[in-house]
Amino acid sequence: MNVGVVGLGLIGGSIAKAIKGRTDHKVLGFDIVDTVVYKARLINAIDAKLTDENLGDCDLIIVALYPAATVKYVKENASKFKKGAVVLDCGGVKREVCGELEDITKNSDFYFVGGHPMAGIEFSGFEYSKKNLFEKASMIVTPYPGTPIEVMEMLKKLFLSIGFNNFQITT
Repeated sequence: MNVGVVGLGLIGGSIAKAIKGRTDHKVLGFDIVDTVVYKARLINAIDAKLTDENLGDCDLIIVALYPAATVKYVKENASKFKKGAVVLDCGGVKREVCGELEDITKNSDFYFVGGHPMAGIEFSGFEYSKKNLFEKASMIVTPYPGTPIEVMEMLKKLFLSIGFNNFQITT
């Protein structure tokens, strides 16, 4: 599976490191700070930079940005997502993100799932990210009604494989 990670801060960087370290998936990463992308590539946290050209190759896009930036990113890139791709956000605010994106995503060719990894530390940024940040943590997801069970099974399998011990579905 090709996984795109947008935002390589503490959460996005940790997700990228965990996926690269614990699965065989290909990880493409993007951050607004180019040196973060270079460092992530040099330490093998990602396989390559996520670009407009390869975004459509991703089966899963994990958006680890602040809520308003997440909404903007999904709106601006909706036409570039692969048919059947899953887009998942990692912010702590669901109503602002999921409510804003529901109309856009319900008539699209991709699936959007709200997500919130219940893990973190008191520092931010890629330099503090670590592949074991999610050990024994809960991953909370908020799918829209009608999200196929296969999408949820794929997400559950992925998140359990990178260290989460609980996959919780809620509204």
